[in-house]
Parts: sequence; structure tokens; C-alpha cells
Amino acid sequence: MRIAYAGLRRREEFKALAEKLGFTPLLLPAQSTERVPVPEYQDRLRELSQGVNLFLATTGVGVRDLLEGGRALGLDLKAPLAQAHRLARGAKAARVLREEGLPPHATGDGTSPSLIPLLPPGPGRAALQLYGKPLPLLEAALAQRGYAVLPLMPYRHLPNPEGIRALEAAIREGAVEAVAFVAAIQVEFLFEGAKDPQALREALNARAKALAVGRVTADALREWGVKPFYVDETERLGSMLQGFKRALFQEAV
Repeated sequence: MRIAYAGLRRREEFKALAEKLGFTPLLLPAQSTERVPVPEYQDRLRELSQGVNLFLATTGVGVRDLLEGGRALGLDLKAPLAQAHRLARGAKAARVLREEGLPPHATGDGTSPSLIPLLPPGPGRAALQLYGKPLPLLEAALAQRGYAVLPLMPYRHLPNPEGIRALEAAIREGAVEAVAFVAAIQVEFLFEGAKDPQALREALNARAKALAVGRVTADALREWGVKPFYVDETERLGSMLQGFKRALFQEAV
């Protein structure tokens, strides 16, 4: 079975794991290799060091990058974060906060909408940790509650037009039987850059099986009208591929 990988990171690991399980991997990343720095990020870290009322952590790796970025500027960001009401979008962000001695006051289910009921009423200043793309839903919810929002995004991820064209063609033309997505942004880049999103959606529902690492990635597929064939809740490549193979066996029985 031919399985396309839409991810950018850990491509060689995916290839080795897929081949070990008897799959034929195709590496067709929807993301660009570039991460574009956000010029105002360091200024926003300095603002954060002055204190906020609310801190929203959306990714574990982003929390670590934020604290490391502060240290590089000679800033101790733990002190102001310790004084803030802290929310984590999901388990990974919550784990990193705990490891840094900043346990969250509440944790969502891994999706941005799950944080909205957890938001305390404003007014105040809210720091929103981002990683690669804006989250307008959360920013709007914070503004509605009277918060001034301090977005903290060190990098912007870019789509890979060549990879998107190749991946769309492979799916629509039946060149692959499955597609593995490991981040919601890959789903969004693929559908936003597709020549024919409707035909792509139909192909992913009828022929190519969509695999997702984690609930957030699976929700992104559903938002575009695609029902994931297999979702790995442990958010691990090897577990996803092994689970997919088991699901194929069960389907065939």
C-alpha cells in the first residue's frame, strides 16, 4: 500500500517506519522548509516580562521556545507567568508547563475552542502563545471578554506549493491509498492551496484513507469535510502506522 506523508519534520523516520511495516512511503510535504521569523517577537517578549493577567499555552514546543527566547534576551519570563492565570490547550502544553514549574490552572482537550469556556472574565492583559500561525478564534474570544491580547509567535510557517500540487494530484489520481497528516496546518495548507478542494475532499472520503496524529489534526480534517480513517491519540508516528495497519486488517475481516 502506498502512503503519502504530508509532514515536513521526521520524514526519514516516517519512511523507515512505513517500510518496516510493509508500506510504500511517498514524501510529499505540504509545508515549506522555511520558518519565517516574526520581527516584533522579541519586543513582545519584553512586554510579557512586564506581566500579564492571563497566559494561554497552545503547544509544548512553543512554550519551551518562548522561555528560551526570553533567556536569550536576559529576561526571566517565569516570574510574570507564575503570577498569571495559566491555561493549556492540551496535554503536551500542560506537561511542559508543569515541567517548568508553571502548572496550568485548567487544560483543554487539545483544540482551541475547548479553551473558550475556561477563559476567566476580563478585563486584563492576555498573552497568547502561538507557533506558526494565528488563532483568530481565540483572539476574538479574548477581546470579547475585555482582554488586550499580546500574541507571541516566533515563526510563521509557509505552505509548500510544489508539495501541495504533488500531494493533491497523488490523492485525486489514485497514486496513493493513504495520506498521513501529523499537524492541522498541513491539512489547512493542502485544502487552501488545492486546485479543486471539492474533488480532493471526495477522493479522501472515497479512495485515499486519511490518517491523523492527534485530535487537533483530526478535527482539521473534519472541518474540511473529510472523515479520518484512523486517528492516533498518542500523537506518535510509529503508533499511528501500527494502528493503521491493525485497522486495515479489521476492515478486511
